[in-house]
Amino acid sequence: MMRKMKCVVIDDEQPAINVLEKYIQQMPNLQLVGTATNPLVGIEMVNQHKADLVFLDIQMDEMNGIDVMQILGERVHVILCTAYSEFAAISYDLDAVDYLLKPFAFSRFVKAVNRIPNIEKRDLNNADISDDYIFVKTEQKGRMIKVNLTDICYVEAKNNYVSFHNGDTQTLVYATMKEIEAILPESHFMRIHRSYIVAFSKISLVEHKYISFANGHEKIPIGKNYKKIFTEIMKGKLLSR
Repeated sequence: MMRKMKCVVIDDEQPAINVLEKYIQQMPNLQLVGTATNPLVGIEMVNQHKADLVFLDIQMDEMNGIDVMQILGERVHVILCTAYSEFAAISYDLDAVDYLLKPFAFSRFVKAVNRIPNIEKRDLNNADISDDYIFVKTEQKGRMIKVNLTDICYVEAKNNYVSFHNGDTQTLVYATMKEIEAILPESHFMRIHRSYIVAFSKISLVEHKYISFANGHEKIPIGKNYKKIFTEIMKGKLLSR
């Protein structure tokens, strides 16, 4: 079973902590073990829980993020989070994993997490993903809906929304394609067009510039910019004689 990376958030602004809590909860390889608005309390949390990763603000009243990093040393990975772009160069000098400029999107957060050396990424090639799911915002404000990954046939962009297709059923949610692409496992899903993400397991036919599914109703175009990588992936699944 995959061991989750234990992480702590240290930021003197609670709204910033709230955003990171929401993002961390959507990452299957992360486990939030504590948050702190006081850097000294945060350092204690890191020590107590033997955290692997810290999301750290730079500008704080009691102690700045640079001082915190010096105390923590090299035993934990650090992703710096700040509203000030001038600290970008400092983050590299301190060997931070990445630098997130507030406000940052979930897709940018995922990119930063994936830069952590040797992070255990979710292996869904040899795992049963029947219990895997995501929660997404619906068109109705304040409402979220659960979507099981194994139910998804393909995802379609529709202006400011995306639609999850499961056979004859559609679920419209408030999100961007980039956000959905970032949280769907690459081993099971791929973006093949600017407007479509498809589930490999649901494809029944690949024909010229299109793919189709078992029900035969939908034909999804393969975009020019995605065709090369899609073809390479499909070659790996091709039985040759």
